[in-house]
Amino acid sequence: MSYIRTLANGKFRAEVSKNYTSIQSKTFAIHKQAEQWAYDVEKNIEAILDLKPKKIKKLSPDKVEKLGGIALFQKLGVEVEFVIFKTLVNQYMAQWTGKDENYIRRASFWLMEFGDKPIKSIKSSHIEKALDKYGAGKAKGYGSNKPKSNNTLLRMKAVLSSIFQYGIDKKYLDKNPAEKVRIKAEPNQIERFLSNDERVRLLEACRESSWDKMYLLILLAITTGMRKSELSNLRWTDIDFDKGLAKLADTKNGSPRVNPVPSIALDELKKHRQVGNGLIFVSPNCSDRSFDFRTQWDKAKQIAKIEGFRFHDLRHTAASYLVMAGATLHETAEILGHKSTETTKRYAHLSTGHKSALTERVMSEVFK
Repeated sequence: MSYIRTLANGKFRAEVSKNYTSIQSKTFAIHKQAEQWAYDVEKNIEAILDLKPKKIKKLSPDKVEKLGGIALFQKLGVEVEFVIFKTLVNQYMAQWTGKDENYIRRASFWLMEFGDKPIKSIKSSHIEKALDKYGAGKAKGYGSNKPKSNNTLLRMKAVLSSIFQYGIDKKYLDKNPAEKVRIKAEPNQIERFLSNDERVRLLEACRESSWDKMYLLILLAITTGMRKSELSNLRWTDIDFDKGLAKLADTKNGSPRVNPVPSIALDELKKHRQVGNGLIFVSPNCSDRSFDFRTQWDKAKQIAKIEGFRFHDLRHTAASYLVMAGATLHETAEILGHKSTETTKRYAHLSTGHKSALTERVMSEVFK
């Protein structure tokens, strides 16, 4: 049964129901379009309800889509033996131990794109289309409307690929459709880092923040080079105050590491020290969640008059300071948790002073 009603804005709302229960509804600008849609849905409902159990088991994902999609089958109480994308993502995220906000945000994007689709019906072409839309800044309800770089698209694709790989491990599907999607990586440009004046102004602004741990957070970020996710997940039991170390269990590259904490940051940590296993930067509303400091961060940058600077650039700042002070690329890589010094080579141009001093010392000994 279907009916169409005229809305106050002049559009037409088509609704299809079964046994007095609403099945599907949609709004159209043209009455004939509403009629045709309602007719097609009713026709699909009849076709689904006429299916025998043996035929339902043999249905392909494409056939399910042609009959109105998995959501329509579910509304009618007809079970099909497909794993839908939403189910796969929920299972994957439940077993994933990391809590990186960007990772979760990217998984949410794919949920909006493929939520109720059977995973076997998602093709490489569907992924490419979604990435093209996101890259052009046209993904409604997700992020800014600015065009995205290829490297950003690669990170978005990587999350989806991991989700599908989990599905393969669980025997839900045989192939990973994301693997066929090709995106050319862009070379890393020289990273932004704080000058001495900028650092002083930023830390001063953080001292005046409405959040009492803003100064501590930024000081730790600059002096340790920890990632935002690593800082957010840091707990009091992770800090060894005697040795000046922070134990990081969940890191971006998947390997735990021990991060040195300089005394200047350790002294500031002691001012806020608490007993127990709680998060250091805990939300006041939920003890299991870290504080969302985006507002305070933006405000501090505004007061300090620092432009074109992201939170992740604090990590670049730490690396730059280390290299400029004479640390080798290998030493810097170990502190920051880079798996390869290739990642650290972006800072090589800052170590010229160190290299000159080394060359002068060695050659002076050779030719004295």
